[in-house]
Amino acid sequence: MTLLIRCLLIAVILCSVHGTVSAQTAPIGSAAPGDVLRPGHLGRQIGDLERIIHFYHDLLGTDIQGERDAPHPFFASPGLTEFANTPAHGEYRAVILPIPGTAPEPNSGLEMAIEAIEFRNFERHQYVHDLPDVGGSHLVLLLRDLDSAMERLTEAGVPVISVGGAPLEVPLLYGSGMRKRAVIVRDPDGYPVELVELTPAPATTAPDDSNIIGARISLTVSDLDTTQALYRDLMGRGAQFWSSSEFIRDGAYNRLRNTPGAEYRFAAALIPGSAVALEFIEYRSIPRYSIAPTIQDIGGGHVLFMIDDMDLFMSRIRAAGLKPLATSGEPVFIGPTVQAVFVTDNDNFFVEFMARMPE
Repeated sequence: MTLLIRCLLIAVILCSVHGTVSAQTAPIGSAAPGDVLRPGHLGRQIGDLERIIHFYHDLLGTDIQGERDAPHPFFASPGLTEFANTPAHGEYRAVILPIPGTAPEPNSGLEMAIEAIEFRNFERHQYVHDLPDVGGSHLVLLLRDLDSAMERLTEAGVPVISVGGAPLEVPLLYGSGMRKRAVIVRDPDGYPVELVELTPAPATTAPDDSNIIGARISLTVSDLDTTQALYRDLMGRGAQFWSSSEFIRDGAYNRLRNTPGAEYRFAAALIPGSAVALEFIEYRSIPRYSIAPTIQDIGGGHVLFMIDDMDLFMSRIRAAGLKPLATSGEPVFIGPTVQAVFVTDNDNFFVEFMARMPE
């Protein structure tokens, strides 16, 4: 019996007994490709490429595409200018940081990555959002050894969001048999990163020598039901959702997120073709602010879904009333055989769909 099936059975049992899935975990396992083939990356709009490489690769242990010290020159791209609706005189540079344990099979080369993009030559703003801020997001990294990672981060002076500045014990899904310790820190742009250690460690496709064994992407939303319906319609076949219908208040999680007195409810979906969960959290009983960065603003994020039928997804985008970011309002060829479109969801979070055309 696969790990995914075991998780499904736990969810079904909980729904039949309690009427809802616990809001304190996300599904663990792998999902087969569907209309979405796999997650491509968590895009991060950043202030300085070298600082980001040091944080995610040197300190936390992501992989890196290319040599660690390879030069990363700025360049202009007419395709990107049209696709992202950025000024024509703008330039950018980027690095790809694959995350171990996010591929559905070992050694498949299909890991989700962090795509860190640095823009220059036009105006950018800095966003440092708190966890309850609508339109914000954060990255969750699953680790084998949380304490060793925290030692390196503490020595580097990395800011900690969690109350007390150290990992905390927090509840996990009833019946899972696991312990969960976690802490939330900020990367060099102030973007939140949650570090999680589960005991016993879940199955992973990460190499044995990797401290990182998986990842999730968490979005803060204004209304859980509305956002779930939107992403269910967009992702289509293959997306499997778990949800909690009632708000809960949990002191351990509020200390973890530094959200005193907050109530929240939670949903998650395994992204098809991956071992990555996309989480949605709605807060109440705490001040919430909406953020609406442009695509180039520092501290923002976006999620990329790899697809093979752009017409299908454009029909879903239009049916949802979403507007492509490109000035043409249509998908753009950003390479000879690569077509992509950016949209913002109902909370102003950027979502990218990319299809590779047959040559």
